[in-house]
Amino acid sequence: MKKTILFYTLFAFLSVGFAQKIYNVKGENLELRTEVEGDLDLLWTIKNNQYRYFVRTRDGVITELKSTKGNGRSFNKEYITVLNSLTLSNSAENVKLTTGSLKRFIDEYNKSVDIDYNINDKNLKINFKLGFFAGITNHPLVENLDDQSSFQLATELELYGDTNDPLHSGILQVRQTFGSGSDYKSTEVSLGYRIRFFRKERFNLYAQTRFASLNSYTVNIIDTNPANNSTDLCRNETEFDVPFIFGIGADIKVSNNGYISILYDRFFSFGLDNNDNFPADFMVGYKFNL
Repeated sequence: MKKTILFYTLFAFLSVGFAQKIYNVKGENLELRTEVEGDLDLLWTIKNNQYRYFVRTRDGVITELKSTKGNGRSFNKEYITVLNSLTLSNSAENVKLTTGSLKRFIDEYNKSVDIDYNINDKNLKINFKLGFFAGITNHPLVENLDDQSSFQLATELELYGDTNDPLHSGILQVRQTFGSGSDYKSTEVSLGYRIRFFRKERFNLYAQTRFASLNSYTVNIIDTNPANNSTDLCRNETEFDVPFIFGIGADIKVSNNGYISILYDRFFSFGLDNNDNFPADFMVGYKFNL
């Protein structure tokens, strides 16, 4: 029994040793962890709370992947040139200097040169953005005979994978409107999906659909029945819908962690009838990475 425990203890230390070693890179001793092993290896470390990434070729040459500061807010992205030269292609143009993006690129390259290479998708990380919005709406998906607009507030949680520039993401949104024609007020909680069809470093455009919503609303209805002396009736309802509400928007990066977001929403729905007014549902907000 003691020999078995000793064996597994020794095996654990050896595993740690192989996963994390001391390397000399241009005269600098670095303790690097191996993220990908194949024809091209990916290694990384954290120094001064900053990630540093390295690639190692089959002959053992280690090269750091860098993106130094350029003029203004731009970066030089030297790592793209390094990756393109090592893989003899120009396919690294959209690679980000993040663990997930680099790992996917190097995995794909290793698989292309070695059919037996095994891609190990481990430790998928989910990231979040939190946003706050304000705007106006004329409730294009409910009856609004007077075409009156009302003020609205919203908060949104966006979920996406391990990348700084997600193509796909999920959204959880809570929206509150504060009155319109017939004093219509609502609180809506919805789930949705977003795809960015135009992506640049500091600007992107996206389309979205909210496919499930729980809507609690109140509306004042004037009872014109003479027997009731034209009294106002307050109607309270809560409805769950699968409306497939569509919208478009843009994110403008204003800092390393923040975005100005513009959203034009609720201009069409498969599950709800549009009223006869031109849809006017606009919000502007600020989002930041959690």
